[in-house]
Amino acid sequence: MPRSPEQHEAMRSATRERVRSAAVRLFARQGYAAVNMRQIAMEAGISTGSIYRHFATKEELFGDLVAEAATGLGSVVELFRGPGEPVESLRAFTEEFLADLAGTGDFVEFFLLMHQAFTQGVSSEQEAPAAVRDLVARNTELLEAAVELIERGQAQGSLRPGPAEELASCFFAMFDGLVTMRSALGEGCVVPSTATVMGLVLKEGDDV
Repeated sequence: MPRSPEQHEAMRSATRERVRSAAVRLFARQGYAAVNMRQIAMEAGISTGSIYRHFATKEELFGDLVAEAATGLGSVVELFRGPGEPVESLRAFTEEFLADLAGTGDFVEFFLLMHQAFTQGVSSEQEAPAAVRDLVARNTELLEAAVELIERGQAQGSLRPGPAEELASCFFAMFDGLVTMRSALGEGCVVPSTATVMGLVLKEGDDV
């Protein structure tokens, strides 16, 4: 029986996701420059010819991954600048991040890959690709939104006093460090609870 258009599209989407996951693993482990489309196709379990039906070039594939990360950062910016209570917004972000960190998917490798892209985009003397420039811009916007959120929480008396820029930097640096530990230690890494992480920003004596 021939496949329906819906079945065909579902299979195409599933293959595309396998390609993206394979690229994340290889880029993170070997470096972007050292990986080619043939290797990605082999990792994804498809033919080299098939991969080009989904992405015309390695650059297009990488740009797709970076665009996903930028979109994710944009969603967090919307959360932080939304009408929710500062503590609840920070908790929602923390819970989702820690759940992804403790999961079995490609989150850690994806995060490390995007961290590489961001670092290269900031430090490169040559103009970075548009997708990487957007990632850098979204990251800057996220930090600004976090500072604004912390200041709002401080004004309400729910978040600890102190320079909001420093608190925001330490807050995000903690997540960076946890990803690095998870990458190095695997399942041996103890992922902290939301309460432990939130203790960094909550006003002393308050509970999550």
